[in-house]
Amino acid sequence: MTQPNLIRVAVIASAHGVKGQVKVKCFTESPDTILTYPQLTNASGTRSFKLKKHGISKDLLIVSIEGVDDRNVSETLKGTELYAPAPMRKNTSSGQWTYSDLTGLTARLDNGKTYGKVIGVYNFGAGDIVELELADGKTEMLPFKDEFVGTVDLDKGYLTVIPPDYIESDEQP
Repeated sequence: MTQPNLIRVAVIASAHGVKGQVKVKCFTESPDTILTYPQLTNASGTRSFKLKKHGISKDLLIVSIEGVDDRNVSETLKGTELYAPAPMRKNTSSGQWTYSDLTGLTARLDNGKTYGKVIGVYNFGAGDIVELELADGKTEMLPFKDEFVGTVDLDKGYLTVIPPDYIESDEQP
């Protein structure tokens, strides 16, 4: 299970060479961005990875992992997703919040009507996404951008959502 304060930034695609290096597919805007994080972990946060860049092959970063110096070991890491601490979000009216602060908030429409509940906030590399559980049990994801998410009020326990016209209808809660 992924820790709520982590975001997926990369996945180990394959072993590279005989010295334990691996190829990493990055989900960040620039592959080198993952090297700027002070710590990368697995999804549960129980194992950490310190990377050193050795090059780029096509769109894959070639790195060594501290403590891994054997191809056999690096082959066992194929498919391991790498996570970094989620960035802080600034709320000018009440300070700071993290992704985990938003989870559990009520999602309201502009008119104050309850739309659903925030069950997660993610970043898969192309921007932040808020996942909502609607009253009927269905889920939907909206980009965490001004066009889709308005006011965030942690003290009152809600955020305002602006669903696209094709999602919002008279049947919504």
